[in-house]
Amino acid sequence: MPSLQQQLRIIEQKIKKQIDDSLRKELATHVKSEISHAVDTQIYQSGIPESYSRRASDGSGKMSNPYNTGSLADPLEMEHSVSNGQLMVMDTALPSKPESLNMDLTYAIVHGYWGMDHWWNEPRDFLRKTRENLKNSNSHVEVMRNALKKRLGSNVIK
Repeated sequence: MPSLQQQLRIIEQKIKKQIDDSLRKELATHVKSEISHAVDTQIYQSGIPESYSRRASDGSGKMSNPYNTGSLADPLEMEHSVSNGQLMVMDTALPSKPESLNMDLTYAIVHGYWGMDHWWNEPRDFLRKTRENLKNSNSHVEVMRNALKKRLGSNVIK
């Protein structure tokens, strides 16, 4: 029979596995949704650009359903990984015309590009806004709590 210390190690490994699974599934989905929302508020709602069309626009400049658009708001263009109980989500959308922007699209939007001489090429930090929204709402904590309750039971997670 394993010692108490060995049993606790086994339990800890099982819990860590459930945490990582929750991060990989429910929390990653939630964070991607929050990034999409921040793209809407920080980019789409900031105005309509004159020199290009937005991929997730409804035609009036507002964001429509971003799925399968290839835009920054498209959750399918966001990659995530989990390591040691930490979730990392990256927006990997490419510019609609890669030849016109020789830098990472996320970097360009967050930091600004082409001399920042128009409102649409000034910095619009949707990633900072995502972090602020998550911190202010604590929605990520609730998503994680619910995911762990589903896996471990409500008698384990309060």
